[in-house]
Amino acid sequence: MPQILTDSMTSEALALLRLYQDWGVDCALDESPVDRMAEPPPIPRAFSRKATRPAATASKPAASPIIVATQASLTQAQDLAALARSLPDLPGCALARTATHTLLPIHVEGAALMLIGETPDADEDRSGLLFAGPSGQLLDRMFASIGLSREMMSQAPALPWRPPGGRDVTLVEMRACRPVLHRAIALCRPQRLITLGATPTRLLLGEDSVLTRVRGRWAESTLEDGTVLPVLPMRHPLQLPASATARRDAWRDLLLLAETLAPSGAS
Repeated sequence: MPQILTDSMTSEALALLRLYQDWGVDCALDESPVDRMAEPPPIPRAFSRKATRPAATASKPAASPIIVATQASLTQAQDLAALARSLPDLPGCALARTATHTLLPIHVEGAALMLIGETPDADEDRSGLLFAGPSGQLLDRMFASIGLSREMMSQAPALPWRPPGGRDVTLVEMRACRPVLHRAIALCRPQRLITLGATPTRLLLGEDSVLTRVRGRWAESTLEDGTVLPVLPMRHPLQLPASATARRDAWRDLLLLAETLAPSGAS
């Protein structure tokens, strides 16, 4: 029984033919049969693994003189002011062009502890101040519970700039900014570090570090100059209001810090 094509079916068929035409299809079926069970043809030599091996092992291009000079000025900065002057031209990281302010480290002379914050949030980017807004208020209350204050500690951000829109920082940006953090720590000369959040923890304890797995105990970080420092990973203060688990973890970490700093446990 012949099938009657409706107007709708005809229009759909025509639309499909037009799509095939746009895609460059010039035939619906191959004129000669194809044996799908036959052995595949040999791979041309030009595309074999052996032929492409030299390209895969080609040496990396040398870094440009500008990049080498900028990295040298960063690692050789003798104070935080010199470090700040090196930041705008940091190679491999364009965050300085989109951020409102550059967050600079704070050095408290003789401070044994140094706080390493997360990537700047909107309040920090707007004000140019570390731990501005609610995060700073929560942080003050946290440390006051064990008799500490921010004025007693050096401080630094994980990255000097806020990513556009507060997006997650990329691995490339982290690697570009790691020498900045390491040099800031070296210039402040703390005895112990406290990381607040996942980003500073990854920067100091390894890119694969997971905060929930490494927190609750002291770890060690090796800086680029070979210095080894104890690190206590903690949750960021802004995580506390929304999670009872985060508040419980933070309190346990504060007790561990207080116990470490007690006269009998001081190093």
